[in-house]
Amino acid sequence: MLAFAALAFLVVGIEHTVVRLPSFPQHLALSWAVLFDVLVGLPLLFYVLLLRRYRLSPLVLGGVVSACLALACWLLPVPQWPSQALLRLLPMALEAVTLLALAARGRALLRAYRAAGAHETRLLLRLRLAAAQELGMAGGLLVAELDMLRYALLGWWEPIPATRSGVAAFASHRESGLGALLGIVCFGLLIESAALHLLVRMWSPVAAGWLLVADAYALLLFIAHGHAVRLQPTLLTADELLVRVGFFWHVAVPRGSWPTAELLRGDFAADAETLNLARPLLTAPNVMLTFAAPISVTGPYGICRPARRLALYLDQPMALLDALAAPRH
Repeated sequence: MLAFAALAFLVVGIEHTVVRLPSFPQHLALSWAVLFDVLVGLPLLFYVLLLRRYRLSPLVLGGVVSACLALACWLLPVPQWPSQALLRLLPMALEAVTLLALAARGRALLRAYRAAGAHETRLLLRLRLAAAQELGMAGGLLVAELDMLRYALLGWWEPIPATRSGVAAFASHRESGLGALLGIVCFGLLIESAALHLLVRMWSPVAAGWLLVADAYALLLFIAHGHAVRLQPTLLTADELLVRVGFFWHVAVPRGSWPTAELLRGDFAADAETLNLARPLLTAPNVMLTFAAPISVTGPYGICRPARRLALYLDQPMALLDALAAPRH
């Protein structure tokens, strides 16, 4: 990853220097060379250093080529493109290839989704399993973004799911003050976004536009996180402990591997075997779960993190301790 980032930064720096040369508009061959380096060289580096090594989905390469096309448009203003036809046809070709790849993967994705239903009843987790199996990292990113948009746009009207008989739910949003904290953060982000947009716009309208997009994405992320924490409490059933912190972290622990639990008071210091799940709640943890062996916790965008201890925050921590200590039937 670092090798690709360093080489890509070097290539972009060199091309930017070449494009800014006074004699550049006089040599058509230089425009073709810049296009070749950006549209062929960078995707080739990505394929050799990342896609093949980490066995990523080929769909990721299409996204990289699209990003390189945007980079070429930034480096080369339209009058300096050696062929106007290339500027018009390349995006169309990329879109066609992407649609064909998605169509080819569609049936396999549907089969994987149905197969995941044999051992997973939750709709979103079934989709995550199927996407990760068929699309790799690209599938995980796609599902994560769709999940974020669902909570950000539809979470306002979605009620907290009713708890089924035999299932105990442990919320984390009522006593932690997460809603008020996120409200302050979002309000500050709106003020900062407006002021920074007006300031940067005087220097570069393009940069101001990208900053506005980044701020809008951050605002959606904070809103989605607040709704996800409210709608996805930690659950304890007769057979499973499902620890969830919004859509950031989740892990399902079968009954035979249930942890020991203890209250946390005062300062907390995490170590290499401890994962602090209270951090996304902007508060200190009040419960420590200790497992007999390390478990794998799934994080944002499908990232997995091994941990032997989980520090989390619950509104009613003693209720979880009592439920875990109750006799097993």
